[in-house]
Amino acid sequence: MKKFLSIIIIFIILTYVLIEFIGDRIVKNILEDNISTSLNRDVSIKKLNIDYLNGQADAKGVSLLNKNFEGHLVRIDTIKVELDTFSIFSNDVIINNVLLDNIIVNYYFNFSKQIVSDNVKSLKQELKKKDSASNSNKYFNIKKLEAKNISLSAKSPDLNFEKTIALNDLLFQNIGNTNKSKNYKDVLNQVFNNSVDIVKEKILNRNILDKLQNFNSEEIENKVKDKLKNKLKELIK
Repeated sequence: MKKFLSIIIIFIILTYVLIEFIGDRIVKNILEDNISTSLNRDVSIKKLNIDYLNGQADAKGVSLLNKNFEGHLVRIDTIKVELDTFSIFSNDVIINNVLLDNIIVNYYFNFSKQIVSDNVKSLKQELKKKDSASNSNKYFNIKKLEAKNISLSAKSPDLNFEKTIALNDLLFQNIGNTNKSKNYKDVLNQVFNNSVDIVKEKILNRNILDKLQNFNSEEIENKVKDKLKNKLKELIK
């Protein structure tokens, strides 16, 4: 009987160790794959620790990489999650609280051939696709999500421009992909729309993007040529 109990205890300990150390890696890989597929952007998680008994998880160094620009669009230093542990094994995952802390949002923009391009427009188009592919049939609802210590940077390597400002904390309730949730893609889309508006209003000089779009390099070149011709005529006289 004692031997049998010892075997059971050892088996439980080994199972727990396997779940704690191997399970975290499996969940981390699944999360990276599913979020990357959903947003059509590479997502990386530096470190993930899950306490399966208490239903808590901590993620470190979560990055959403740019698609047509270098670097990352969003980087989150720390994510803390409290969830209903038993719901993990169902199709509807219930997440009670999510805290995102120390967030950096990078808005990259360039100007070429009278067109202003940035790293947000293409992502917003992806977020409008409600039927994006996913490797999981799981549904989730986040009852409360807080985002704290957010900084927004506008960068244009071609124009040698960079400026950073702090943003207000954000609070969302009942977001996810269930019938009763606010669609998380709609929420993300709104966040990025607001971020672009803030960039235009507070970071860039007044109407700078409109001026860039109305900039006519051919017209400027012709004006320079005309001035040179007039100078040459004056010299010839």
